[in-house]
Amino acid sequence: MARYVPTVALRKQALFPGQITQLTFARGPSVSALDAHLDQKLDLVCVLQTDPGLENPGPEDVAKVGVLARVHRTMNLPDGGVRALVEVGERCTVSDFHESQNLGTCCTPGRFVTQPGDPKLVQAATKRVIELARDVFNTSATDKPPDALDKAIEMQSEPGRVCDHLASQIGIVPPEAQELLAEPSLVKRLERLAWFMERAQQYAVLRRRIADDVQKQMDAGQREYQLREQLKAIQKELGETVVDEVSAYDEKIRAAGMPEEVEKEARRELERLKKIHVDAAEYMVARTYLDWLVAMPWQVQTEDNTSLHEARTVLDEDHYGLDKIKERLLEFLAVRQLKPDAKSPILCFVGPPGVGKTSLGKSIARALGRKCERIALGGMKDEAEIRGHRRTYVGALPGRVIQSLKRAGTKNPVIILDELDKIGNDFRGDPASALLEVLDPEQNSTFRDHYLDAPFDLSNVLFVGTANVEDPIPAALHDRLEIIRLHGYIEEEKLAIAQQHLYRRLREAHGIAEGHLDIPERVAAYLIRSYTREAGVRSLERELASLFRKTARRIVEGDAAPFVLDEPQVTTWLGPPKHHPELAERTDRPGIAIGLAWTESGGEILFIEATRMPGPRGLKITGSLGNVMKESCEAAMSFVRERAAQFGLEPSVFADNEYHLHMPAGAIPKDGPSAGVVLTTALVSLLTGVPVRSDLAMTGEITLRGKVLPVGGIKEKVLAARRAGIKEIVMPRLNERDLHDVPKVLRDELSYHFVDDADEALALALGSGVFRPVATPIVELESH
Repeated sequence: MARYVPTVALRKQALFPGQITQLTFARGPSVSALDAHLDQKLDLVCVLQTDPGLENPGPEDVAKVGVLARVHRTMNLPDGGVRALVEVGERCTVSDFHESQNLGTCCTPGRFVTQPGDPKLVQAATKRVIELARDVFNTSATDKPPDALDKAIEMQSEPGRVCDHLASQIGIVPPEAQELLAEPSLVKRLERLAWFMERAQQYAVLRRRIADDVQKQMDAGQREYQLREQLKAIQKELGETVVDEVSAYDEKIRAAGMPEEVEKEARRELERLKKIHVDAAEYMVARTYLDWLVAMPWQVQTEDNTSLHEARTVLDEDHYGLDKIKERLLEFLAVRQLKPDAKSPILCFVGPPGVGKTSLGKSIARALGRKCERIALGGMKDEAEIRGHRRTYVGALPGRVIQSLKRAGTKNPVIILDELDKIGNDFRGDPASALLEVLDPEQNSTFRDHYLDAPFDLSNVLFVGTANVEDPIPAALHDRLEIIRLHGYIEEEKLAIAQQHLYRRLREAHGIAEGHLDIPERVAAYLIRSYTREAGVRSLERELASLFRKTARRIVEGDAAPFVLDEPQVTTWLGPPKHHPELAERTDRPGIAIGLAWTESGGEILFIEATRMPGPRGLKITGSLGNVMKESCEAAMSFVRERAAQFGLEPSVFADNEYHLHMPAGAIPKDGPSAGVVLTTALVSLLTGVPVRSDLAMTGEITLRGKVLPVGGIKEKVLAARRAGIKEIVMPRLNERDLHDVPKVLRDELSYHFVDDADEALALALGSGVFRPVATPIVELESH
């Protein structure tokens, strides 16, 4: 033999002597080896590589025994590979396998010596192998009849040839085939082949038994069920329980308690499911639809806790104050006692962030003994989020309302519709319009979700909405809501909330035992005044959490508890105060006045600054103002110019000067008519040189005739004034009735002045000295 001969490493096939087969050569070194074999008339060695995933096998990655082969015919493939008809020759040993520039992959072949062994043992083993081969081919190889096997065996005169021929026919895996190929003892080779054939015979018998069981259960019209029935037969053979999941839906539909119309639709869908093949795409669509139908709480509901005393106790445990809301819920419970089938109201809590709107909805559910689910509506733009998707769409699901009912497991939960004022809309529809049916007691008893396409009764659901402002809520939706307004908390209420709720919650959240941190009442009041300025209590909770975290750290570091906080310690831990009184320094000169504004976050004080410069007549307005507020500025200037003589002003004051009205915090948009009075006051203060009182704030819309019209948000504005240290408030007389919503402590602490026109407001803010007597013209009558 030549020193080196071309060699091909085979991924998934071990060849036996005498075998004729087709091989595909795709790797570059293998194709080079094939070309060298054909061009240089060299022998070709075929050897199995141990790891079929290797792209470039090395000497240690191929078997030590292979075969010599000869290529009879080749065909080039489009991908650059070559398909060849190969005739296998004798076994050979393989050594020094490597890649050569001229031969591709090559090796040094050696002579393989077979040990013949005892002739009697060889003859017996050969006979056994032939008998087993007949049984195997009779059972499984229907395309190879027994007479073809006999003729093939007669052509192989030697036992070794018979062994090689049968080994290439029974389909054993490559490692086992390589084991037979490399076995030097002929007797052991035949015995090992016999063991492989016995195993193949057992597999063939088992497959035939499964096929026979399946065939008995099939008829000519149900050929498509073959794979499913084979799976059942395999499970039965393995001793596993075969469960018919489709048939189980019949009992689930019966137990779901569906209305007659819905049950009829469910059974129609079940009959359709039974006729669909399990591998069809429609199978999972129909099955998912049935899963939703049987999982819905058609008849399941929780029993309401109608005890007014227990409900009041739960509400008081969860929330401080909010008496109007608690009274409304107790009224609802009283009506349910007298009329159990009364329709549930559609409540909507409107108020600034942090006042407890969402948590109040959860508290209502706990007081009633109902399940609670929350649907976040903020930023929702797709109508299908409410009504669901139609089943024709891939991945379709019911809407959020139906999903919430399924999660709750009852037909009468409390569903919180969070952030109603932040619903969007685009080309996919308007979710707010879809909510009209959900929140209408006259319609929601037969609510149809697009996915279920079956009526579901929502009349037992207690819907609770939340919003920061009412204006963005569409009018039709607003009309269906019972609006309950939550105003901001005063300092005393925040202190009580901290003592009754926040301290306990933060102790549990930070693992601090009761008594390890003592926050005196005066320190808590200092924290509220100096570090928080909000309508709710979220900022207060964050600042308190910082104190608890620092306390936890000191306990872990070994400092002795309890810790008693004082103002200096709070300043050390939290930094300098974030808010401080600044009214006196902001209103110490003419042209500055304090107004009161309402925002989504509650009330705020608003500084109005006015100034004038020599130049052409004009009015400049700055401070990120909306159109309505700009018009208020112009109305105030027109009123002051019209009353110039009353204030002792010359017309040239307006003709020779340019005026500028500014509202600080220019990054914050401002709008609304309620700053009319304070704008007028700032202008008059500037022109007369009289400073506005620093402890007085004003609100009210002004007309060109000087009338002061009522405005909204009175409670929030009063709370903001109190937080800022204001002592007196000027407001329209028609707003006097709104003080009913203001806590008594604020009504008693602050002074309120109710005015009908701008003259009264100016006299309170600047003093009556700003008015100059106007000379009345004397008319001389002719004498007759």
